[in-house]
Amino acid sequence: MTDFNMYRNLLPDVATAAALAAGTAWLFNGRILYHLGHRGLGWVTPLVEEAAKTLWAVILEAPILWTHIGFGVIEALVEVRRRGAGGLSAGGAALTAHGLFGLVTVLISSITGLWPAVALAYLAHAAWNLAIIYAARRLTER
Repeated sequence: MTDFNMYRNLLPDVATAAALAAGTAWLFNGRILYHLGHRGLGWVTPLVEEAAKTLWAVILEAPILWTHIGFGVIEALVEVRRRGAGGLSAGGAALTAHGLFGLVTVLISSITGLWPAVALAYLAHAAWNLAIIYAARRLTER
């Protein structure tokens, strides 16, 4: 049986790492969008977010996967706050995607090391963002 207290003790570190990663991303992503537009959202913000999530987790010795999930929770809450009930699907997608990027980071880092794992998570995140941008454009063209 798993000791719940072990996980409860990790919560402050995970919450702090996720909040710092979200703050870091928020600071950079606004500038990236302003200067680079959708190209920046597709290619640069994934790099900022994957690096921020993983680096804050490493610095604070928080679990990488749970930090990524915590970041996804924050992003999901922002989507719901911005769009109301209309943000639920985007928020759910953000939570799922960031959890998957965290899983990629953890699994690959156990095989190749941390930096190749962050690079692969970045590529997965960039592909995700580019797919979302493409789908949004297709919907607005109708």
